[in-house]
Amino acid sequence: MCHSSEEPRATLRRVLRRANYKTSEMQAAEGDLRQAETVIIRRIEAATIPTKNYSPFKRQRQSRNSDAIATWENEGGSVQASKQKQ
Repeated sequence: MCHSSEEPRATLRRVLRRANYKTSEMQAAEGDLRQAETVIIRRIEAATIPTKNYSPFKRQRQSRNSDAIATWENEGGSVQASKQKQ
């Protein structure tokens, strides 16, 4: 629990802003609010699924292929058309 008199939302915003909203780069600052920031960071880390362990991401990496990209490009997803599938 946050022992600081500061509202937890303000602590969360400060931590995220300092990390440029990248949860992988969060660090508690030195000073009076370090304990409150550490608590927030630990809660976020405990609830976050790392990208490398996230199943849909694994499937996307495994199923990437040029045919899928070519299909997307030919459907208007790209300015330059790729060669058509035969």
